[in-house]
Amino acid sequence: MMSMADLLQKLHTIDRECRYLERSAALLQWDQEIYLPPLGVEERSGQLAYLEGLHHERLISPETGETLAALGSDSANPSGDERLPGMERDFIKLMRRIYDKSVKLPPDFVRAEAAAGALSQAAWVSARKNNDFKSFLPHLEAMIDFARKKAVYWGFEGNTAYDGLLDIYEPAMTAEKADALFGPLQEGLSSLLEKIRSRPEPDLSFLETAYDPETQARFSRELLDYLGFDRRRGRLDVSAHPFTTTLGAHDVRITTRYFPGNLLSGIFSVIHEAGHAFYELGLPPELQNSVLAEGASMAIHESQSRFWENVIGRSRAFLKGLFPVLQRYFPDRLGAIDGERFYAAVNRVRPSLIRVDADEVSYALHIILRFQLEKQLISGECDPASLPGLWREYSLRYLGCASETDADGVLQDVHWSMGSFGYFPSYALGNLYALQINKKLRQDIPDAEALISSGRFDEIRNWLGKTVYCWGRRLDPGDLLKKITGEELSVQPFLDYLEGKYSEIYGF
Repeated sequence: MMSMADLLQKLHTIDRECRYLERSAALLQWDQEIYLPPLGVEERSGQLAYLEGLHHERLISPETGETLAALGSDSANPSGDERLPGMERDFIKLMRRIYDKSVKLPPDFVRAEAAAGALSQAAWVSARKNNDFKSFLPHLEAMIDFARKKAVYWGFEGNTAYDGLLDIYEPAMTAEKADALFGPLQEGLSSLLEKIRSRPEPDLSFLETAYDPETQARFSRELLDYLGFDRRRGRLDVSAHPFTTTLGAHDVRITTRYFPGNLLSGIFSVIHEAGHAFYELGLPPELQNSVLAEGASMAIHESQSRFWENVIGRSRAFLKGLFPVLQRYFPDRLGAIDGERFYAAVNRVRPSLIRVDADEVSYALHIILRFQLEKQLISGECDPASLPGLWREYSLRYLGCASETDADGVLQDVHWSMGSFGYFPSYALGNLYALQINKKLRQDIPDAEALISSGRFDEIRNWLGKTVYCWGRRLDPGDLLKKITGEELSVQPFLDYLEGKYSEIYGF
């Protein structure tokens, strides 16, 4: 009979092998987004399907179930034997959760979904480039079908199917709970937008000109250094849609994109993705090579990227230190611009077509738009072929503007091509988590503004490491927030932050 120590070692070995396969697939996906020649997509889809199949089969093998059971874990008592150390019980609990969900998915289904996803992402890149929604539609329909079937395998059907998909990214979140948060959030944001619209806009004329993408790229590398990103443990590349992927404890890769006519897009996507990377690189050594070495949820992950991008990156203190650096790269464009004018321009509020370029006030409205549409896609209330028209209708309703092209409308995001239905709410929830965590950070670090203005971010990252990163995936997001702040998730700190910041900028 195996000892508890031997059983734990066995379960850790299974987990480690699964992670090797998972990260090998992630490397192929990263390569597909960055370097893969167009004609390599079909073979790449087969490679990804094979790896996903191996990962799934290893995870759901009888050995995994038997080892969990021998450790005292079942669906009623997922944490296993009470005599085990707390961190190991958290590990067993998470492995049980993942195993119970994975074992319900047939291996052929997992492989087919992976292959279809690779083809779908490639089709999306082409469709967006050519403003051709019809060419992407069959792939979208396929990914919706996979998402629905996955929810059914997990026991979610009809009106609850979307809850099953939300749970992938935000454990314990449901459409009903999200609606309860997004209702007052939308109301508060719309009210604030009305106040802002009544005031004169900041001058953006100096940004409405061409900024060389190669120079932007050079600045971005210095920006990462300024933030404290360790380029020995990560790298920055260009992709059609900015993203972060983790390939190892010391290998976290981020991407951005550069537009000649949109200087701010590249800057803030770099800061956003760096926030994700700081979380991944800040996970404690004792959790590494374990399924616990991940973010608590996608919304907690987004809280970190939104915190760095907006709470820090768009602050007066941060821009005071960064703007002189930016001026060195673009002296002919920015040399005569003072810091206050740049701060006001960076924080201009005007609902826009593109989510990733949206201001802080209107950003969550982009998310609520997508949340409402994807609920209808999964329930069957919405025909995917009608999406372009519905997208324009909802854009007018929530944002007051709509794109004439699908490339800047329904095709602007990569998520649905990947089958990531239920992911979008994480962004808006992340804003809420970020401001509650920020409130606690400012209590614990009273001189945070001085640190930010002087470009000294170590103390802030260390605080995040001790309060957020250190837990990895040991706690569910609601429990983590309560441990950090003592509070339940609320929209009010976020709305208070926006009201205070933008009333000062716009003078109301």
